[in-house]
Amino acid sequence: MNAAGGPAETLEGRTSNSLIIHCGDGFYYNRREVRRSRARLQCRHFKKGCPGTASLSLETGWLHHLQPHNHAPDRLFTDDSALRRAMLHEAKTNVHGIKVQSILNDFKVRCPDVQLASRFTTVRMKSQLYRARSSNYPRIPSSLIYLGILLGLPDMRPLCKTVDGADYIFQGVVGSAGDKTIALIFASGRMLQFLQSRDNLHSDGTFRKRSKKPAMAQIFNIVTKYGENIIAIARVLMLTRTTQAYIAVIEQIRTLAPNMNPVRIHCDFERAEMNAWRAMFPRSRVVGCLWHYAVACSCFAHSLGMRDLALENELVFDLIRCLCGVPMLPSHMIWLGVLEIWDEVQQTPWSNNFRPLFEYFEKEWKPRVDELSVFNAPERTNNSSESDNHMLAKVLPQNRPNCFHLIGGFVKLEHLSWCDKVAVDAGRQVTGLRKWKTVHNEAVVQRATNLLVTNQITLAHFLHMSSYAIHAAVMQGLKVRRPINDSESEQSESDNSDSE
Repeated sequence: MNAAGGPAETLEGRTSNSLIIHCGDGFYYNRREVRRSRARLQCRHFKKGCPGTASLSLETGWLHHLQPHNHAPDRLFTDDSALRRAMLHEAKTNVHGIKVQSILNDFKVRCPDVQLASRFTTVRMKSQLYRARSSNYPRIPSSLIYLGILLGLPDMRPLCKTVDGADYIFQGVVGSAGDKTIALIFASGRMLQFLQSRDNLHSDGTFRKRSKKPAMAQIFNIVTKYGENIIAIARVLMLTRTTQAYIAVIEQIRTLAPNMNPVRIHCDFERAEMNAWRAMFPRSRVVGCLWHYAVACSCFAHSLGMRDLALENELVFDLIRCLCGVPMLPSHMIWLGVLEIWDEVQQTPWSNNFRPLFEYFEKEWKPRVDELSVFNAPERTNNSSESDNHMLAKVLPQNRPNCFHLIGGFVKLEHLSWCDKVAVDAGRQVTGLRKWKTVHNEAVVQRATNLLVTNQITLAHFLHMSSYAIHAAVMQGLKVRRPINDSESEQSESDNSDSE
C-alpha cells in the first residue's frame, strides 16, 4: 500500500446517497466522520475486522492512508461495482418473466475477464437481482380480488398499458368471493373489437405459468385462428374452475364485446368449461379436441396392457387407431362406426383384450358424441390453444412467476399478437408453410370424407383410411417413442410443449 495515498476518487455506494472513496490502489473506504477540513475514512471491510483507515482532505481532495489493512488490495472492485450495477439495472428494466439466473449468465458470458466474471456467483447475486426486479412493484397482494383492486388504482394503470401506449389490457374483476368465482380479465380494447368479428374460438387453461401468490387455479386463455396464425384475444386469472366461474368470465367478455357471436368453440373436454360456453352461446357449436381424445383413448389401452400387443400385431394397433379416430365421423354415426370396428375385433383372437376398451368408450364417450364429433370441421384439434401455451412459455420462461411479471408478460403477448394480426391484414406471411405430411393426411381425410358422404365406403373403411391423421396421438397414448421426424398427425402443426 502506498502510504502517501493519492487523489481521491468516488464510486456509487450500495445504499442511497452513499459513496465509496479510493485512490486507485485497490483499497476502498467509507466515510466515518468529518472534522473541519478533513474526513475520517474507514475500510469498507471494517465490519469484518479490518483496521485500515485513511484521511481525506476536503480542500485538496488528497487521500492519505493511516492504519494499514489486514487484506490484499482488490484491483477488480471498480469493475465489479460497475458490472453489478449494470446487472441490477438490467434486472429492474428487462423483459418481464426472464429468470434472474438467465440475466446473470448472460452478463458472465459477455464478460471477457474470467477473474471478474467468476466473482458473480449465483449465491451472491440471485437475491440481489430478484429484489431489484421486484422493486418496481408494491407488495404482492394476498388474494386475486385485492390484486384486481390494486390494478385499478391510477398509479398501477401503467403496468397494464399496451406496449404502444394506445390501450390498456386490464378489464376488471368479475365473480364473487362467496362462491369463489373471482377472476381477473386481461384483454385490450382492440382485441375485444377484433373478437366480435371472429366465428372460431379456442379456449384452454394453463397451470405452469400461474403465479404462486395470490392463489389462482389457472390462466384461462381465449385465442382464435386468423388465417394460419394464432391470435391471443383474452387471458383470465381464475380462482376456481367451476362452471359458475367460467360463466362469470364469459358473460363479462360478452358484455365487453356485445357483438361476439362465435360459430364454433374448441375446448379440451373440460366439462365445466364446455357447459359454460354452451350456456352462454347456445347456438354455437362447442366441440372437443381430436388429439386429446385420441391420447386419452390410447392411454386407456395402455393401462389395459395392450401396448406390447399393439407393437407385436399391426392389426391390433390399427384397430386401436380406428377407435381413436371415430370423432372424424358425424355425431350420429360415431356409435355405428364403433360397432363396425367391434365387429372386426370379434373376428380376431383378441376380443377379450379389446372388450374393456370398448366398454370404456361406451361409458365415457358415447354420451358426449355431439361434442366429440369434428366431422367436416375446419379445425379438428385445439392446437391453437396449445400453440398459444407455447408462446406464453417463450415470453415467460419461468414457471410460477411473480404476478406483476406475469401481467407484464401479458402486455408483451398482446403486442406480439396484434403485430401478427396487422401483418396478416397487410398480406404478409407470418408463419411457415404446413408440413407436407400434414397436407397429405388432410388430403386423405378429405377424400375419405367425400367417399363416405356419397355412400361409397363403410364407416369402418372410412376409419381405416382417415385414422392415420392421429397416428402420432395414438403413439403418445401408448407411450411408444416416435422418430424425431415423425409428424404424421394433427398435432404436428403446432409445438405444444406447454400442453396442460
